[in-house]
Amino acid sequence: MANQTLTKLHIGCFDHVLPGWINTDITPRVFLSRVPCLAWLLFKIGLLPQQRYSQHRQGVFRNVRYMNVARRFPYADGAIDYVYSSHMLEHLYPAQAVFCLSEIYRVLNTGGVNRIAVPDLDKTVASYNRQSPDQFLKSIFEVKQKNQKNQHHWHYNEISLTRILREVGFHEVYRCQFQQGHCADVTLVDMRPQSLFMEAVK
Repeated sequence: MANQTLTKLHIGCFDHVLPGWINTDITPRVFLSRVPCLAWLLFKIGLLPQQRYSQHRQGVFRNVRYMNVARRFPYADGAIDYVYSSHMLEHLYPAQAVFCLSEIYRVLNTGGVNRIAVPDLDKTVASYNRQSPDQFLKSIFEVKQKNQKNQHHWHYNEISLTRILREVGFHEVYRCQFQQGHCADVTLVDMRPQSLFMEAVK
């Protein structure tokens, strides 16, 4: 792969746009960024916070393509060399997550690498305090999020995620450390050191 242009797909990027990657997300801000002056108007009437308006002015979301990972990816079989996602999988229901991982497997080239970062269920459970169960549940499910797509619907540890990745077809699955692994630009893409990092090779 060193002598050819690599195709790198970043799914669930939101505002973490990676240079040299195809950055995709389901956020409606992708469509908002395509309509001139709409972000300004929403900001003026108080429907868009300052931070998001600043990002629109910088053109952040113009570099994001809309993609719903619960539907068939708009890429041919074997068209992608690397796939990266961070804290995206837990926002899907289990069946959707399996479908998404199956699609990642389909679009990856033979030898391609899928790198996933998710909250580590083992660490989350270890942090449980029986004196404040409600706070624990609010945190694990992100129930304060108004939009369902921003809430957590499932969680994974190394064992459960390894099992699913193998079931969808990946022949090599292993755990990685923060900013270490075989994924392209690994020191650039990883942003949350407390996560569970897994890589799977097709």
